[in-house]
This record gives sequence, structure tokens and C-alpha cells, in this order.
Amino acid sequence: MNDGARFFRIVLIACGFVAAVSIILVGVGLSLIAYLACLAAFILAVSALVILRRAYATDHARLMRLNELDTRRADQAAVLSHEIRTPLAVIQGAAELLAERAAGPLTDKQSIFIDRIVDNAVRMHTFSEQLLTRARLEAGLFSIDRSLVDIRILFRNVIEELSQISSATIVLDAPGAPVSALIDAQMIRQVLTNLVNNAASSESASGRVEVRIVPGEDEVMISVSDGGTGMTDAQRERLFRRFSSGRPLGNGTGIGLFISQQFIELHNGRIYVDTITGKGTTMMFTLPLVEQKTK
Repeated sequence: MNDGARFFRIVLIACGFVAAVSIILVGVGLSLIAYLACLAAFILAVSALVILRRAYATDHARLMRLNELDTRRADQAAVLSHEIRTPLAVIQGAAELLAERAAGPLTDKQSIFIDRIVDNAVRMHTFSEQLLTRARLEAGLFSIDRSLVDIRILFRNVIEELSQISSATIVLDAPGAPVSALIDAQMIRQVLTNLVNNAASSESASGRVEVRIVPGEDEVMISVSDGGTGMTDAQRERLFRRFSSGRPLGNGTGIGLFISQQFIELHNGRIYVDTITGKGTTMMFTLPLVEQKTK
């Protein structure tokens, strides 16, 4: 039954109720004034229902327009991301071929320039992907594909991959039994990648990033710590805002942290930060655990 049919059904029931009350009033010999008072109350009730119905219809139409705008924005972001990624792939591929000396030998200075082209092409490709992800999140187009995952194995694989391309020393501290959770492995992989990359790019004297897994009774706590300069109160305040980061102005867009927060919240987890200026930063997030059955 749609909303319109439900509304008119309520009105008909109210009419029947007033008719029944009127018959009772006449039967017991009450005055016409009492009947008119009952009728006036009915008219006021129907008027209130009409006003509520119109307000609901207005709000529903406004919500539909907002949803349409969000979907359109996500579509535009997808087109923009595609248009950016296509030429970037060509630039990156050509630069990588040059770096491999496929077109001939390079001087040391030329190699430096080629490496810069490759690095910035990768950065722009990542940024375009983040823009698309953010637009899809805001439009509510993301759905979680959960599966039972051993978080220790997932994180070990991610850290091994990141260690091959990062200059920082990335260490995983995850002793004990397997830690299983129903998660979207790709989403959590991206969260860990974002947090580790942020920690590795901080102004760190030690160049060390430590990832720790601490299981509890019903959730697991994951922390990513660096030995950098930490954050000021102002940087911490704007940490999870879109296009803001915990680093000085100009160093990073902050989209990665915003996306990480949204992904964790989709898993019914929490994400927060512990930082002291000059002492480093620890990013922490939680994920619900799967109850282990004892045999």
C-alpha cells in the first residue's frame, strides 16, 4: 500500500468514527452543540493530516532531488576520473619504458627527471581514484562485500607490498592466534595503505612505521604509529575533514583519511588519533570480531 492510499484510508476510518459517535450522541439525547464540537474536532484532525501529508510530500520530493544530485555528481566524478586516468596511464607507461632504457641509454640527470614523471603520474592516478571513491561514498553508492578474513594475513601481505616501494621501515606486531573478522578485504586494505603511507611520509627521524594488532573480546584494535613530529591541536581538529590533512599546508589532500574514516564506519568501527607535538602520531581504528567457537 502506497502513502496516498494509506492516508485516505485513515481519513475514511476517521469519518466512520465520527459517524458512529454522532449516532451514539443522538441516541443518548445529547445536545446539538456536543455533536458540532465532535464534528469540529474531526475537521481539525483531517486538516492536520492534510498538512502533514503535504509536508511529507515536499520533504520526499526534496530528498529525491538531493539523491539525484548526489548520483549525478558521482557520475560526473566517474567521467572525470576516467578522463584523467587515460592520459595518465599513457604518460606513466611511456615514462616507465624510458626508465627501463627501452628507447636507449639515459644520463643521470635524465633518469632523475623520468623518475619524477613516474612518481607524479602515480600520485595523480591515486588522487583521481580517491576523488571517485569520495563521490561514490557521498552518493551512498558503496556496498560492503563482507567475507571472513584473517586480519593478520591480510595485513602481512599489505605490509610486504608497501615495504617494497617505501623508504620507511614498516613493522607488523601481531603475535598470537589468527584474528578473524567479517570485513570487506579491499576496503580495509585501502585503509591500512592510506594510514601507513601517511605515517611513512611524515617528518620522521627514525623512518620507522609500526602496525600493531590487538584483539579484544568483541573487537580488534589496529594502530599505525610513526616517530614523526606529531600534530598541533589545529591539525588534529581538521584531520578527518575533506581536503584537509594532519600535515602542514600543501602536504597532502586529506582525502585518504576521509575515505578511511568512511570505510571504517561502514564496518561499524571507530577511528581516532593519538598525537603529541614532537613525539609522533598513532592512528587507531577498530573492527568487530567474529566470535570464535571453542571445540
